[in-house]
Amino acid sequence: MKAILFHSHGGPEVLKFADLPEPSPQPGEVLIRLRAAALNRVDLFVRTGWKGLKLEYPHIPGADGAGEIVALGEGVSGFEVGEQVVINANLGCDECEECRDGRDNLCRNWHLLGETTRGTYCESISLPVRQLHKIPNGFDYHKAAAAALVYQTAWHSLTRRGEVKAGETVAIVGAGGGVNSASIQVAKYLGARVVVIGSSSQKLAQAEALGADILIDRSKEEDWSKAVFLATEKRGVDVVVDNVGTTFPLSMRTLRKGGRLLTVGNSGAPLL
Repeated sequence: MKAILFHSHGGPEVLKFADLPEPSPQPGEVLIRLRAAALNRVDLFVRTGWKGLKLEYPHIPGADGAGEIVALGEGVSGFEVGEQVVINANLGCDECEECRDGRDNLCRNWHLLGETTRGTYCESISLPVRQLHKIPNGFDYHKAAAAALVYQTAWHSLTRRGEVKAGETVAIVGAGGGVNSASIQVAKYLGARVVVIGSSSQKLAQAEALGADILIDRSKEEDWSKAVFLATEKRGVDVVVDNVGTTFPLSMRTLRKGGRLLTVGNSGAPLL
């Protein structure tokens, strides 16, 4: 099969288009012919590398993917050849206490597809059936692949960790990223009022199209926490989604007493 891979960390120049043997599905796995893979920011981090990251080379990046099942491993049930699926990149062992309790993100041997295991920048991949979600026939593979990881992340953050309820107000710091864009829609689906703090009118227009109720341009409001405070009738918000990290002080000031701050990634922090 064809794959995009690298043998060492670096810039885009380390990526190679090469041939690798096609995997065979093991017991409990299915072989997927990938029709789409999405570029996630984590793919750039993995390619660049960080201290302590250990990979088996050549490494295939890619956390997101969608395609069709072309072969079933021994013991697989509930799936058929030809079905269309999207991948859950959150890899648990399915054996430890956390996995058995449905908290596979806390697995003792947790991995993210494409980060510490070979990912989706290839023609075929074999995965346990628990990592797959069926998608309707004819659903666009590109949309499925692009939505998978960011929407699962946003859903878990807002529903499991933040326990957002209808009628609450949620502030989202940043209007352009995948998880934040998903968070707008998830928060609206849960019945919340959504405040978005963005860096440009263009990004805020996109946030409004996704359902944001209140738009604050931080390029014009240096102390945007005050702007949020005033926009909420000096009450503050119930929940802040801040995946930047360097903005925590202002985010904390937007919260009402007893409010909750949710974060994933902190990708705006300096590299160490």
